[in-house]
Amino acid sequence: MTNFNLFYESANNVPAPYHFESLIRFIEFGTPQASLEVEIQYTDRDDFSKEELIAEGLPTEESWAWKGSISPAWQQRLAIRFETYKSGSCKPRDEEPFIMLEYPNSTTKVPRMLEIEENLIQEFIQSIFETAGRELPLFLGFQFKNELDEWIRIEGELSFQNLNFTYQESGSVLKTISDWDRLQTLMNTVYIADFQADKAKEELRSTQSFAVYPGDGLWYVAGDSLRKPSGNNRYFDGLENSLRELFKS
Repeated sequence: MTNFNLFYESANNVPAPYHFESLIRFIEFGTPQASLEVEIQYTDRDDFSKEELIAEGLPTEESWAWKGSISPAWQQRLAIRFETYKSGSCKPRDEEPFIMLEYPNSTTKVPRMLEIEENLIQEFIQSIFETAGRELPLFLGFQFKNELDEWIRIEGELSFQNLNFTYQESGSVLKTISDWDRLQTLMNTVYIADFQADKAKEELRSTQSFAVYPGDGLWYVAGDSLRKPSGNNRYFDGLENSLRELFKS
């Protein structure tokens, strides 16, 4: 598995300007010298102005290329997943992405579950953007009652490059959580909420409000600008319990 290519394309039902294709070449994968060659092409952007793309938080160029290293952590994570791929070609439905590995002998392999695998590939591409300096880690914040029934505020950076969350608790010393699976679970819980930006605040003055800063520059207070998902009446209890457990003193 030393040298091979990964092809990824957004699902057909992903519209412009979000739709893109990528080719990632893995070189000497599985060794300390492992590196990447990345090519990304954004499609069907003619109808969008530069200002519109910037407003959506998207790059303005139609293509991007980069060469650089891949961390041991990502090599290990990808190697485990790539071992589960099966031989064959990729024939996605409209709602599924195109994901395929290609080896020098022209052998191809594909994931068993395209939609599930897409999360991994998108995280990997995000890690490449961080490594290249194209994007910064995601800055997140949470204010909640801990297991001692004390209000605390957690603020820090979620790094896809390093697969960790480095944070401060109410201004204390820096700490790091490297259990990426648990961090993923928390993010999956956070982002299913209903975020109402028109009611959110740039600065959270209250020190006794359950609130989330999801990385968009605003604080969302539970029950006001942060609403539970439809039909999930115990959402806030579950989210707060997850935060208490993850950031237990």
